[in-house]
Amino acid sequence: MANFPVIDADGHLIEQTDLLRSYLKPPYDKRSGPLFHGEPWDGHLQGTLPANRDWCRRDLKAADWLQIMDKYNMELAFLYSTGAGDVSRVREPGYALGLCRAYNDYVHDHWAKVSDRLKPVALFPQQDPPEAAKEIRRAVKELGCVGASTKTVGLQLPLGHRFYDPIYKEAQDLGCVIGVHGTRNGAHELGAGMFDTFTEVHTVAFPVGIFQQFTSMIFQGVLERFPKLRVAFLEIGCTWLPYWLDRMDEHWEKRGKIETPDLKRPPSECVRERSVYFSVEAGEKLIPETLNYVGEDHFVFASDIPHWDNEFPENLHKLIAREDIPASAKEKILAKNARAMYNL
Repeated sequence: MANFPVIDADGHLIEQTDLLRSYLKPPYDKRSGPLFHGEPWDGHLQGTLPANRDWCRRDLKAADWLQIMDKYNMELAFLYSTGAGDVSRVREPGYALGLCRAYNDYVHDHWAKVSDRLKPVALFPQQDPPEAAKEIRRAVKELGCVGASTKTVGLQLPLGHRFYDPIYKEAQDLGCVIGVHGTRNGAHELGAGMFDTFTEVHTVAFPVGIFQQFTSMIFQGVLERFPKLRVAFLEIGCTWLPYWLDRMDEHWEKRGKIETPDLKRPPSECVRERSVYFSVEAGEKLIPETLNYVGEDHFVFASDIPHWDNEFPENLHKLIAREDIPASAKEKILAKNARAMYNL
């Protein structure tokens, strides 16, 4: 097997709720009840999933992550929230800000300070964009974060709306990425509220949420108004792009002049020429066609550790072994593009 440098552009940490709660400042330190929303699905399928993966644990800590990285020669791991990402669904702007500040301080102390190879991605309160911009700046300047993220659900307005422009301006000025992360929570918002199995909800909700926010951001010209902004769409793979961009191009040609005036060119052209990134799934059969359609510089590797459906290290081995992807593209996917995405 070829020896490629590896950067995990989308791993995860599972928050220790009691520790996170201890970082809340008054008046929210006295708050009762759960810190964030959850849904009662049995993702681990009655204890049968995942099979034989020591790192798929809710108590995974920084030291455990470093052991995994050492074993599989990963240089860096960028770690996204799990439950705390549902701050996007909080209705109280003050509490949303307080929870984001607590989370960012918590992951700095318990992850980033342990090793400079562990790179937590900050949270921001999308409910209040001016305050979100300030919190992103604090996270980058004071805590050393190189990115901030939001989930696709719970938003008052789609992410292409000018309401969020203070966030995008700040991220562009700072040179940090905004990660848009798929989720199943809020399935009713994503056309999956009628299902009664986790399989159906999980299959539909993740891509639909990304489709919604990707469509909004591109059509509403976010990347044209902020041409140096870095944006990543994570957790659903990449081979949907040729179909979806063809569909968007068709609508832009017929209706764009009136309905999407900030976007002066086809969506596919915008995506090819801007700093937009997508995580890949090693088993996607149409990766070569997608690379040819969009360009090799837009795709990154994601372990998805420690979630129930992660396929690490098999996904890494499978990606490296694929004969239909050139070595130059593998080098970009496994490390080079992540460095560009996180502005390293």
